[in-house]
Amino acid sequence: MTEVVRRLPFTTAVVVVMLVVGVATGALWSAAADRPWYPEVAFGVPSLAEGRWWTPVTGSFLAVVPAAYVPMAGTFALFVGAAEWVRGTRYAAVVAVAGQLGAVLLSAALLAVLRWTGWDWAERTAGTLDVGFSAGSLWVAALLSASAPPPWRSRVRLGLALYVVGSFAFVGTLSDWEHLVAGVAGLVVARSPRDRVPRREAVPVAVAVPVLVVAVGVGLSVFLPSAGPLGDTSRPATLAIAIPLVLLAAPLLAFAGRRPVS
Repeated sequence: MTEVVRRLPFTTAVVVVMLVVGVATGALWSAAADRPWYPEVAFGVPSLAEGRWWTPVTGSFLAVVPAAYVPMAGTFALFVGAAEWVRGTRYAAVVAVAGQLGAVLLSAALLAVLRWTGWDWAERTAGTLDVGFSAGSLWVAALLSASAPPPWRSRVRLGLALYVVGSFAFVGTLSDWEHLVAGVAGLVVARSPRDRVPRREAVPVAVAVPVLVVAVGVGLSVFLPSAGPLGDTSRPATLAIAIPLVLLAAPLLAFAGRRPVS
């Protein structure tokens, strides 16, 4: 454990700060979103429009509900910790902070524009707030995916693309929008070499991915319906658009435009 802390000082420090802030504010055992101070620390279009410029920083160390601390701190420890272990502390710190702030600010800027197009989802989402460091963690994961050894490179990139596109299409909260912005930017910037995928792996993936996407889409529409960017996800017509969109967009995002191996 001492060796891990020595090798990962940035990752360790940020996770500790997340937990300390959670204890100090009570957000570790009750929903931060229900607290009266939440609008003062959470980020989003309303906070930035009202001059609360500090919120992209303060909101990064909180989770909306206590259960969200597990995936938030866990993905940060996994992805940023891996980057720090492989690339060093300076790289991990600069990339994680820049990715988090960039994703939060770019997401807000795009929503501020899209809400004037008449898109109901954009107008609703532009009025909401969010907290958490998950966008920065996904940005780091996307960048790191390009240097992963095959066949894990293709698996990680496809998994990330399916997650960010699928969560946006099937759920579509502000955090899902921030994840999409961070994931798309990271996967596009971190162009990876083309891997020759063995037929024995390509065929099962080609079968499993559509089955997984359909199962997740139908499950979310039944148990967690939402007014997502494509409409009411409880309606079959919305799923008929969302499922093909995810199946088309995710592989294109993960694999299109990759550079050849030199």
